[in-house]
Amino acid sequence: MNKRVFLAIALSFLVLFSWQTFISKVYHLDNKEVTLDTLNNKGLKSAEDSFLSSTSAAVSLPAPSPASLITETITLDRFETDKLKLEFINPGARIYRVYLKDYKLNSEITGGLYSKLFENEIYTLEKSTEKVEIKIAKNGHYLIQKLNFRNNSYYIELDTIYGNDTSSNWTFSDKLILNQVSQNVKAEEKNLFEVVFLGQSSQRKNPTSIKDKYMPTEKIDSLAFRDRYSTIIIHPENLPKTAPYIEKQNGLSDVGLNLENITVPANSQISYKFIVYCGPQDINLLQQSKLGFEEVVNYGSFDFISTSLLGILNFFYKIFRNWGVALILLSLFIFIVLYPLTMKQMKAMKQMQDLQPQIEALRKNHKDNPKRLNKEIMELYRKHKANPLGGCLPMVLQIPIFFGLYQALSRSIVLKGAQFLWIKDLAEPDKLFILSQGLPFIGKEINLLPILMAIGMFFQQKLTMKTSAATSAAQEQQKIMVVVFPIMFGFIFYHFPSGLALYWFLNTLTSIFSQWKILKTTAPSLAS
Repeated sequence: MNKRVFLAIALSFLVLFSWQTFISKVYHLDNKEVTLDTLNNKGLKSAEDSFLSSTSAAVSLPAPSPASLITETITLDRFETDKLKLEFINPGARIYRVYLKDYKLNSEITGGLYSKLFENEIYTLEKSTEKVEIKIAKNGHYLIQKLNFRNNSYYIELDTIYGNDTSSNWTFSDKLILNQVSQNVKAEEKNLFEVVFLGQSSQRKNPTSIKDKYMPTEKIDSLAFRDRYSTIIIHPENLPKTAPYIEKQNGLSDVGLNLENITVPANSQISYKFIVYCGPQDINLLQQSKLGFEEVVNYGSFDFISTSLLGILNFFYKIFRNWGVALILLSLFIFIVLYPLTMKQMKAMKQMQDLQPQIEALRKNHKDNPKRLNKEIMELYRKHKANPLGGCLPMVLQIPIFFGLYQALSRSIVLKGAQFLWIKDLAEPDKLFILSQGLPFIGKEINLLPILMAIGMFFQQKLTMKTSAATSAAQEQQKIMVVVFPIMFGFIFYHFPSGLALYWFLNTLTSIFSQWKILKTTAPSLAS
């Protein structure tokens, strides 16, 4: 039974994870550019280099023709706070790139916070220490967007002003685009994109999966877009609940709010105020809004387990101030919690092993009478109080714990950039060193933790053979698995976050300890 359960776990890992090994490395998303299909910024350097080499002066260029507005962009200006670096581009004065300074992370927030009504127009921009003001005027009408930053915060106050300098009322509808998502992105990136409609019944949609247009039936309190680590959220302050939408056009998905039936009286203006959060998916920071922004954070099917494990991980981090140490303590904590069940599992496996000679004898004596054979085997189990399923529970419990931790470490920004020993980033493979030329299947990176984990699993499997209740034929199969399983798991884990590989390596070591202890303390045979 132990072999079957272990095989089921291995197959589950293969189905859920191995596909990531054959496509672009999912954990190498930091400091990557997202090039919008219809916004062609050729020759741009990495986000951080571009921001560091930028000047603060606005670019003043003549207005291009309408055709070129669709295919070319111009850097309007760049703005920096203690937390953020932003790049604005024309046309539309869109926020094209967002760089999170504390995490050295270029987010996937592109084409954000702009008016659909004036998306093809050339804006001007003025800025001061904590304020950016963007303006456009056309045919007696104008739009002013004032972004008030807090220098040490990810929160932004957005004031959108529509003005009418004509002698007649101006009636129109507009859409405030929160973010513009490219369809031409890698599959693993698409899977992590999510639009969250925050309200009474919060919904989640992947914007790249929408066919044409999606509008939820309910109006919402706030609208959010998130990628792996970062999020941008908008909350209208002086508007009733608004109608959000996702619309796919020309290879892009617009995520925004419908501002419908706006009327600006002659020689007057109206203002809409919004609270915007643009930063990491950190629950503590999101809770500061007191608007339910923390609901954006979700870790998938095992969200409750993921959240609980992260809570324990944060507890250890607050004590030792090192995420690597916190992961080690989390692994030991889980081992201690499951230890009674693990020992029960090991004893059950050893007991089944000791009964195996008698079971083999019964099979020979009743090979032509299956019913009698089953009855005799069950009687043998009752006599020795053996439970053939007794070894399954700890392994079954490890599955949701592992998946919960996998989802947590894959999306939680707390490990981004965290260092431990030789590991420079626990959210990425450990990269002991880089080869000049890539090797088949593994590439140029030599990641030590998955190799150590595979070696540990080899010894774990050797010990498992000593405690498993297998027939002679099954033991021959297990000899093959002793080699196959470590190689397979090492291959699957090779491009996983080093934090996850560290956890599983420690889990392997504690399993070896448990098996060694049970082999040392259990009586050699129960048959007598």
